[in-house]
Amino acid sequence: MKVFDEALEMVLIHEGGYVDDPHDKGGETKYGISKRAYPNVDIKNLTTRQAGDIYRADYWDKSHCSSLPSGVAIQVFDTAINCGVSRAAKFLQECVGATADGVIGKKTLAAVSESHKDSGSDLIQKYTDRREQYYRSLKQYDRYGRGWSRRNKETHEKAMKWKDQ
Repeated sequence: MKVFDEALEMVLIHEGGYVDDPHDKGGETKYGISKRAYPNVDIKNLTTRQAGDIYRADYWDKSHCSSLPSGVAIQVFDTAINCGVSRAAKFLQECVGATADGVIGKKTLAAVSESHKDSGSDLIQKYTDRREQYYRSLKQYDRYGRGWSRRNKETHEKAMKWKDQ
C-alpha cells in the first residue's frame, strides 16, 4: 500500500462520516471536508474517492508530502487536514530548525533530510509533541481535546511504523 493510501485511510477514520455540528465553524462536514472550505461540493453525497482527490491535491501535494520521509509525511498530512497546511509546515519547520514561514520548500526539505537521517524517531516525537502543545493552547480543547489528542497519538503510532521508509 502506498504511503498516501495508508495515510488517507487513517484520515478517513479520524474524520468520520457526515456531521453537522453547530459548534464546528466548518458547518456541514463529511470525511473532514467542510461546506465552509468547499462551498461547491455536495457534502452529503461526497464519496471517499472524491474526498481522497481533494485531500491529495489540497493537502498531500501542497504539503510536499511525497518529498518527505514516509513517517513524517503521514504526520504532516494529517496535521495539514486538521490544523491547516501552513500550520503543519510551521510545526515541521520548528522541529527541524528551519525558518517557520509555513511553506515547505528546498531549505525545509534539506533540514528534514538532515534531521531525519540522525533519528527519524526523534523527529516524529518532536512533531507529535509540538502538535499536542498546539491543541492544548486552543479554547476548544475542553470540548474536542480528547479526540485531538487521540488522533495525534494514533498518527504518531502510524508514523513510527513508516519512519524508516
